[in-house]
Amino acid sequence: MRMTARKSLAVFALVALAYAANSQAPVAPPPPDCNCSPSDRPPYKAEFKITSVQTLANGTTVTRESTETDAVDSQGRRMHSITDITPQFGSVPGTFVNANDPVGGTQSSWDSRTKKARVTKMPPKDQRDGCWANDSGTFRMSWNAHPTPPAGSGSGAAAGEIGVMPTSKRPKPEIEDLGTTTIEGLEAHGRRLTTTYQTGEMGNDAPIVTTQEDWTSSEYHISARQVTDDPRSGKRTRELVDFTPGEPDPATFQPPEGYDVTTDELHQVTCSFPQ
Repeated sequence: MRMTARKSLAVFALVALAYAANSQAPVAPPPPDCNCSPSDRPPYKAEFKITSVQTLANGTTVTRESTETDAVDSQGRRMHSITDITPQFGSVPGTFVNANDPVGGTQSSWDSRTKKARVTKMPPKDQRDGCWANDSGTFRMSWNAHPTPPAGSGSGAAAGEIGVMPTSKRPKPEIEDLGTTTIEGLEAHGRRLTTTYQTGEMGNDAPIVTTQEDWTSSEYHISARQVTDDPRSGKRTRELVDFTPGEPDPATFQPPEGYDVTTDELHQVTCSFPQ
């Protein structure tokens, strides 16, 4: 059974989380995805710079920077990496990568600090329904396996739970069309969403205004610039700084030479879900 893009992304996220738990190292988010077939998305490699600025109550600003790289080829291979620029709590900057290779039937993660990689061999597509695990049981994944919620259980937080605003009461953002612009050679269409939380909606004694600006390339299905400004958390900018159309080097989707590579074979197991 062929997986949808959303299901594929969810499964790959499970692999990333499992690798994180096993290696105790940060792991990049899953590779970019879209509701399209490989032939619908032109191949490319793109680098982004992310800057987050938080202003503390005493006026001190905390700035963190990182870079991300996305790559997609015409065969459906995808790679996403994140590189720390600003060390946090004495950590050593490093690059953390996730790659999905549907041609070779593998999903891989690696860490430049430890020079270690994990390659998971995926089961054949026509056998993927159900739950699977590696021999050591350190991580699991599933396809088309949906737990049945217990009777009377809800799918989300209770409406009166502290810090949670019921979806029906959340303010609707004002949407502003920003037209088109060119970012690193890509034509991108922009829009800005402005959301106002009125006084008292979440314990605030004055209105809180947040904005989210997004410039998207419809040709490559990527966001070339995102700017989120929220007084509660600060301002975050993710902007395309380098873009190369065409097929990426095949080595982009494989662990680098010289890395200590652990290969996992998956076998089918009984599905079990938290109660």
